[in-house]
Amino acid sequence: MELHDHKHRRTATGRTCKLHLDEVTAHASVVALARAAVALESGRLLSPGEALALAGGDAREKETLFSIARDVAWETGGVQDDILCLLGERYPVYA
Repeated sequence: MELHDHKHRRTATGRTCKLHLDEVTAHASVVALARAAVALESGRLLSPGEALALAGGDAREKETLFSIARDVAWETGGVQDDILCLLGERYPVYA
């Protein structure tokens, strides 16, 4: 494996996240991590299973790591998959 191809393996899912992100995605990841922290702190962060179980009115007021990654990627032009991977590393229970 070459040094520039080195990736960090995520323990919960086995997925790999890039260690070196482009500048836009790195900034977007910081924004997404901050939003996820606020959602968790306020009780609005759902796991995918919880989101599927609610899938209605209550779910519209809550967020998943995917919804945060999607919104931040759209707003900033960052790479959604990379943002989501980093969110999953920080919050594996919600991945």
